[in-house]
Amino acid sequence: MITFLSLPLKKQLAFGLLIFERMLPSLVSFSRDTGRDSACFLKGRDVVWTELANNHGPVSTQRLREECDGNIPDTEEFLHRLTSFALNAALTMTELLDFIADRSTKHISYISSLATDSADLCASGLLDGAHSAQRDANLISHPLIQKELRTQQEDLWFLFRLPEEFDDEALAALKNRAMHQASLIP
Repeated sequence: MITFLSLPLKKQLAFGLLIFERMLPSLVSFSRDTGRDSACFLKGRDVVWTELANNHGPVSTQRLREECDGNIPDTEEFLHRLTSFALNAALTMTELLDFIADRSTKHISYISSLATDSADLCASGLLDGAHSAQRDANLISHPLIQKELRTQQEDLWFLFRLPEEFDDEALAALKNRAMHQASLIP
Protein backbone atom coordinates (compact mmCIF):
# COMPACT_ATOMS: atom_id res chain seq x y z
CA MET A 1 0.00 0.00 0.00
CA ILE A 2 1.29 3.42 -0.96
CA THR A 3 0.27 6.79 0.53
CA PHE A 4 0.26 10.17 -1.16
CA LEU A 5 2.88 11.35 1.35
CA SER A 6 5.43 9.08 -0.33
CA LEU A 7 5.03 11.05 -3.57
CA PRO A 8 6.79 14.28 -4.54
CA LEU A 9 4.64 17.42 -4.35
CA LYS A 10 3.92 17.55 -8.09
CA LYS A 11 2.59 13.98 -7.99
CA GLN A 12 0.52 14.83 -4.93
CA LEU A 13 -1.05 17.64 -6.94
CA ALA A 14 -1.74 15.17 -9.76
CA PHE A 15 -3.37 12.79 -7.26
CA GLY A 16 -5.70 15.56 -6.09
CA LEU A 17 -6.48 16.48 -9.68
CA LEU A 18 -7.42 12.89 -10.54
CA ILE A 19 -9.86 12.94 -7.64
CA PHE A 20 -11.30 16.28 -8.78
CA GLU A 21 -11.76 14.95 -12.31
CA ARG A 22 -13.88 12.09 -10.89
CA MET A 23 -15.92 14.53 -8.80
CA LEU A 24 -16.37 17.17 -11.52
CA PRO A 25 -19.38 15.60 -13.29
CA SER A 26 -21.57 16.08 -10.20
CA LEU A 27 -20.53 19.75 -9.97
CA VAL A 28 -21.22 20.34 -13.68
CA SER A 29 -24.62 18.59 -13.49
CA PHE A 30 -25.56 20.52 -10.36
CA SER A 31 -24.53 23.82 -11.98
CA ARG A 32 -26.44 23.06 -15.17
CA ASP A 33 -29.60 22.09 -13.25
CA THR A 34 -29.50 25.05 -10.84
CA GLY A 35 -28.11 27.76 -13.10
CA ARG A 36 -24.98 28.12 -10.96
CA ASP A 37 -21.74 29.14 -12.62
CA SER A 38 -19.05 26.44 -12.62
CA ALA A 39 -16.64 28.35 -14.88
CA CYS A 40 -14.22 29.22 -12.08
CA PHE A 41 -13.85 25.54 -11.17
CA LEU A 42 -13.15 24.68 -14.80
CA LYS A 43 -10.59 27.51 -14.91
CA GLY A 44 -9.12 26.06 -11.73
CA ARG A 45 -8.80 22.69 -13.40
CA ASP A 46 -6.93 24.34 -16.28
CA VAL A 47 -4.61 26.09 -13.81
CA VAL A 48 -3.81 22.78 -12.12
CA TRP A 49 -3.06 21.12 -15.47
CA THR A 50 -0.84 24.09 -16.35
CA GLU A 51 0.91 23.82 -13.00
CA LEU A 52 1.62 20.14 -13.64
CA ALA A 53 3.13 20.97 -17.04
CA ASN A 54 5.08 23.96 -15.70
CA ASN A 55 8.55 23.32 -14.30
CA HIS A 56 9.19 26.95 -13.41
CA GLY A 57 7.42 27.26 -10.06
CA PRO A 58 3.87 27.85 -8.89
CA VAL A 59 1.41 30.19 -10.55
CA SER A 60 -0.63 32.74 -8.57
CA THR A 61 -4.02 31.35 -7.59
CA GLN A 62 -5.35 33.87 -5.05
CA ARG A 63 -7.84 35.68 -7.32
CA LEU A 64 -9.20 32.42 -8.76
CA ARG A 65 -9.44 30.95 -5.25
CA GLU A 66 -11.58 33.92 -4.17
CA GLU A 67 -13.79 33.52 -7.26
CA CYS A 68 -14.28 29.83 -6.49
CA ASP A 69 -15.10 30.64 -2.84
CA GLY A 70 -17.98 32.80 -4.06
CA ASN A 71 -19.38 29.94 -6.14
CA ILE A 72 -19.25 27.07 -3.65
CA PRO A 73 -22.74 25.52 -3.40
CA ASP A 74 -24.54 26.05 -0.11
CA THR A 75 -26.41 23.00 1.21
CA GLU A 76 -28.87 25.29 3.00
CA GLU A 77 -29.67 27.19 -0.19
CA PHE A 78 -30.19 24.23 -2.53
CA LEU A 79 -32.26 21.08 -2.13
CA HIS A 80 -30.88 19.51 -5.31
CA ARG A 81 -29.88 15.84 -4.99
CA LEU A 82 -26.31 16.69 -6.06
CA THR A 83 -25.74 19.68 -3.75
CA SER A 84 -23.50 17.87 -1.27
CA PHE A 85 -21.53 16.18 -4.06
CA ALA A 86 -21.11 19.51 -5.89
CA LEU A 87 -20.02 21.11 -2.62
CA ASN A 88 -17.34 18.44 -2.14
CA ALA A 89 -16.14 18.86 -5.73
CA ALA A 90 -15.96 22.65 -5.32
CA LEU A 91 -14.06 22.29 -2.04
CA THR A 92 -11.69 19.90 -3.78
CA MET A 93 -10.80 22.57 -6.31
CA THR A 94 -10.25 25.22 -3.64
CA GLU A 95 -7.96 22.78 -1.81
CA LEU A 96 -6.01 22.17 -5.03
CA LEU A 97 -5.55 25.92 -5.48
CA ASP A 98 -4.45 26.24 -1.84
CA PHE A 99 -1.97 23.38 -2.36
CA ILE A 100 -0.45 25.21 -5.32
CA ALA A 101 -0.09 28.30 -3.14
CA ASP A 102 1.39 26.75 0.00
CA ARG A 103 2.38 23.14 -0.83
CA SER A 104 0.84 21.88 2.43
CA THR A 105 -0.02 18.18 2.27
CA LYS A 106 -3.04 18.76 4.53
CA HIS A 107 -4.90 19.89 1.39
CA ILE A 108 -4.32 16.59 -0.40
CA SER A 109 -5.36 14.65 2.69
CA TYR A 110 -8.59 16.66 2.85
CA ILE A 111 -9.22 16.10 -0.87
CA SER A 112 -8.94 12.34 -0.37
CA SER A 113 -11.40 12.51 2.52
CA LEU A 114 -13.84 14.63 0.47
CA ALA A 115 -13.91 11.89 -2.16
CA THR A 116 -14.50 9.11 0.37
CA ASP A 117 -17.11 11.30 2.10
CA SER A 118 -18.93 11.65 -1.22
CA ALA A 119 -18.84 7.89 -1.76
CA ASP A 120 -20.03 7.42 1.84
CA LEU A 121 -22.88 9.89 1.31
CA CYS A 122 -23.97 8.13 -1.85
CA ALA A 123 -23.73 4.69 -0.26
CA SER A 124 -25.57 5.76 2.90
CA GLY A 125 -28.48 6.88 0.75
CA LEU A 126 -28.66 3.35 -0.62
CA LEU A 127 -28.76 1.67 2.80
CA ASP A 128 -31.96 1.66 4.85
CA GLY A 129 -32.23 2.16 8.57
CA ALA A 130 -30.95 4.35 11.36
CA HIS A 131 -27.27 4.73 12.13
CA SER A 132 -25.85 1.85 14.11
CA ALA A 133 -22.53 0.08 14.48
CA GLN A 134 -23.73 -2.64 12.10
CA ARG A 135 -24.93 -0.12 9.52
CA ASP A 136 -21.61 1.74 9.73
CA ALA A 137 -19.76 -1.57 9.24
CA ASN A 138 -21.95 -2.29 6.21
CA LEU A 139 -21.24 1.20 4.92
CA ILE A 140 -17.44 0.89 4.98
CA SER A 141 -17.73 -2.37 3.06
CA HIS A 142 -20.21 -0.91 0.57
CA PRO A 143 -19.02 -1.38 -3.05
CA LEU A 144 -19.06 2.39 -3.77
CA ILE A 145 -16.75 3.17 -0.87
CA GLN A 146 -14.49 0.22 -1.63
CA LYS A 147 -14.35 1.28 -5.28
CA GLU A 148 -13.24 4.81 -4.34
CA LEU A 149 -10.59 3.54 -1.93
CA ARG A 150 -9.34 1.11 -4.58
CA THR A 151 -9.32 3.83 -7.26
CA GLN A 152 -7.30 6.14 -5.02
CA GLN A 153 -4.78 3.38 -4.40
CA GLU A 154 -4.57 2.64 -8.14
CA ASP A 155 -4.05 6.35 -8.83
CA LEU A 156 -1.20 6.44 -6.32
CA TRP A 157 0.51 3.45 -7.94
CA PHE A 158 0.02 4.99 -11.38
CA LEU A 159 1.65 8.23 -10.21
CA PHE A 160 4.42 6.41 -8.38
CA ARG A 161 5.49 4.84 -11.67
CA LEU A 162 5.56 8.14 -13.60
CA PRO A 163 8.87 10.01 -13.95
CA GLU A 164 9.67 12.68 -11.33
CA GLU A 165 9.37 15.48 -13.89
CA PHE A 166 6.29 15.32 -16.06
CA ASP A 167 7.35 15.30 -19.69
CA ASP A 168 4.84 15.35 -22.56
CA GLU A 169 4.45 11.58 -22.44
CA ALA A 170 3.76 11.53 -18.69
CA LEU A 171 1.25 14.38 -18.98
CA ALA A 172 -0.49 12.58 -21.85
CA ALA A 173 -0.72 9.41 -19.74
CA LEU A 174 -2.11 11.42 -16.80
CA LYS A 175 -4.70 13.16 -19.00
CA ASN A 176 -5.68 9.83 -20.51
CA ARG A 177 -6.18 8.36 -17.04
CA ALA A 178 -8.26 11.37 -15.97
CA MET A 179 -10.45 11.18 -19.08
CA HIS A 180 -11.15 7.46 -18.76
CA GLN A 181 -11.96 7.19 -15.08
CA ALA A 182 -15.57 6.77 -14.10
CA SER A 183 -17.38 9.52 -12.25
CA LEU A 184 -17.21 9.15 -8.48
CA ILE A 185 -21.00 9.37 -8.19
CA PRO A 186 -22.90 7.01 -10.50
